[in-house]
Parts: sequence; structure tokens; C-alpha cells
Amino acid sequence: MSATPTEHRAKIAEARNVLGEVIARARFAGEPTILINRGKEAAVIVSPEFYRQALEDRARLESLEK
Repeated sequence: MSATPTEHRAKIAEARNVLGEVIARARFAGEPTILINRGKEAAVIVSPEFYRQALEDRARLESLEK
């Protein structure tokens, strides 16, 4: 079983200032960053592998529901 990645949280304006670092954490360390806008979760930056896996998982679930 793999370890749960560290999850980061950042206001959008703050993340913008260190966008390269946010992207590198997602891409190389597999650590997602949740972007916060006005105190609410707005988006998540994840690695391409995580995103592809999420799409595959959703497709499998949808096919099972049919």
C-alpha cells in the first residue's frame, strides 16, 4: 500500500507567486495543492498521473453503474 501524499493548501494569490513550486510538488512528489478562494476550496493542482487515474476510475464506476 502506498503512503498518502502530503496535501498542501494555499490561497490562489499566494500560489500564483510560487506556481513553479506548486507544480513541481504535484509533478515530482505527487503532492496535491488545494487552491483556496475567499475561504472556500476552488481547485486542486495534481500530477498528470493522478488526473489520468481519476478519469479511469470514474469511467470504471460509471460502467459499473450501468
